[in-house]
Amino acid sequence: MLPVQGAVLARLRPNVLLRLAFMLALAPPAQGQNPPLAAEITLSVESRDALPGFRKEDEARYLTDQMAAAGTQGWAFVAAPAPPFPPRDRIEWHFELDPYAGGGVRQFFPMPGVQRLFGARHLITAEAMLYLDDEYQTLMFGQATIQGGAQDPDLAAFIARMTEGLLGKNGAYHAIDMAQPAPLPKP
Repeated sequence: MLPVQGAVLARLRPNVLLRLAFMLALAPPAQGQNPPLAAEITLSVESRDALPGFRKEDEARYLTDQMAAAGTQGWAFVAAPAPPFPPRDRIEWHFELDPYAGGGVRQFFPMPGVQRLFGARHLITAEAMLYLDDEYQTLMFGQATIQGGAQDPDLAAFIARMTEGLLGKNGAYHAIDMAQPAPLPKP
């Protein structure tokens, strides 16, 4: 019996190989694939100070959305919850509300009539500090005059500029010289 089965298998093997070759020839060609992009680094976004026009719970989500809208390549952003220990890869935002001193008369308190007429504008100072693997990398500093709140286009543009200045192609992070220092010449 075995020799007969072996003879049948010997006759079927070229037939199977022919069918397999025919099926592969009819298969659609493989789609050209783009080479994989460099892996994105996911950064947690946290705000240490109050941002005008936002509740504390909403600040990180707003910052995350605006940073993602800036379109920096190779970076992804998530709103960081308030854990007891900060995430290892993160951006910490610090905001400071500066005194208003615009116009012909310097003032350090709001004028309700002017605020109703022109809207409340705030001068803010912001720092965005980048940490990778829980090590400080670099900092971006900026100032802007904003109204505050999620509908403020000046605030959105300011966050986008800060993000681009920190993480963009020509930003502060890419300007860091990460090469090993040259050895000092021996005297």
